[in-house]
Amino acid sequence: MYWASLGDFLAMGGHAAFIWPAFAIALIALFGLALLSRWGLTAAERDHAQARREAGRDGADA
Repeated sequence: MYWASLGDFLAMGGHAAFIWPAFAIALIALFGLALLSRWGLTAAERDHAQARREAGRDGADA
């Protein structure tokens, strides 16, 4: 499809009211998933480090 101007592109052939909100929702969902993944990784790394510290203390006592 060919658009003569940026305004034509943004109008998306009259379907902009459906396309741009769907695009925004998809971006928000992807950003949210990235944040949740990062927070989950950070929590897992923290738990793993704590478990290693506790295992090291238990092994030293034995």
